[in-house]
Amino acid sequence: MDALFESVCAPGGICDWIGVWIAALLTILVWTFLVRDTFLFRIASALLVGTATGFVSAVVLRNVLLPLFGRVLDDVAQFNILSLVLDLIPVVLGAALLLKLTPNFRSTTFSNLGLAYLFGIGAALAIGGALAGALVPQLVATMVSLAPQGDVLTAFNAALLGVGTLGALLAFRFVEPGERPWQRAYGLVAGVWGTIGRGFIMVAFGAILAGLVAARVAVLVGQLYFLLRDWLGIIR
Repeated sequence: MDALFESVCAPGGICDWIGVWIAALLTILVWTFLVRDTFLFRIASALLVGTATGFVSAVVLRNVLLPLFGRVLDDVAQFNILSLVLDLIPVVLGAALLLKLTPNFRSTTFSNLGLAYLFGIGAALAIGGALAGALVPQLVATMVSLAPQGDVLTAFNAALLGVGTLGALLAFRFVEPGERPWQRAYGLVAGVWGTIGRGFIMVAFGAILAGLVAARVAVLVGQLYFLLRDWLGIIR
């Protein structure tokens, strides 16, 4: 809201006062959900969704569609066939997505092209992000911890990291052990270790939940500080 008013008004004027009042009233409308799902909360939710949709639409129109159409016109004027084909690919995929909104072309092969492309890109980004951002760094940290450098506490932390990582992986082991003695022993060790790994997973989930709660409390404190200082002027 502040960015919207700063883009159309000079700072320090009446626009700042209007922006503070609108932000405070919207905050109160959102907090009415603490009582029950009221009509006031739905107004605030609709305003949030509408503002976000309008902002995203403006960004897409300015940064994606207009430059794309400009490049297409330049390719046509310069008779650059290869560049024109490459620039028309996103246009065709976007048209395929728009056809999903029509009842006659909703289930056709062409209308599914854009959706299939989005699913493929989304799956690739999710898998690549999981590998590069979680699995590979965890494996690297586990391998480094096998030869720790430091005092006893560092060695204990490294051993705990290795045991927890392997236990978390063994927690997702769903293979039945064989009848041979070594297979039974392996199944017993893997089962116990996997149970310990589930404990590590629960601790990690608890830490994540605690971080989320702390972040939400920080946002709540920030909004209370805004209401008491900027809106009501009770604190300085």
